[in-house]
Amino acid sequence: MGKRFKRNEAFRYDFGISLDCEFKLTKSANESMTKHDRTAGKVINISPKGLQLGDGANSTDIKIGDQLEITFTLTSDTFILVGEVVWKKNEFHGNLYGIQFLTTGMEQAIIDELKKYAKEQLK
Repeated sequence: MGKRFKRNEAFRYDFGISLDCEFKLTKSANESMTKHDRTAGKVINISPKGLQLGDGANSTDIKIGDQLEITFTLTSDTFILVGEVVWKKNEFHGNLYGIQFLTTGMEQAIIDELKKYAKEQLK
């Protein structure tokens, strides 16, 4: 049985095999900015309003309320999106984070790129 999500969205794309990405802390929830290098991660699933991010063995000190800059490529377009951590779950293989996008106006671009990505996966 799949994981249930507490969201009210009509569209969420699950990659099956997670998508490589990079992320970095841009603003900490407690306002104490620390320098944060880019970290490799995995996009587990995505919707026009957010994504689920895994940090794998690169366990980080990310907290709920932190803001991250996430960079990933689906087909041809590279997305650089800022989002806020709205939930965190410790897993055996690392941490999972629920990210709500703060970057506005990207919903249609994400949907269009996901359509292209899904079509390429069928080939």
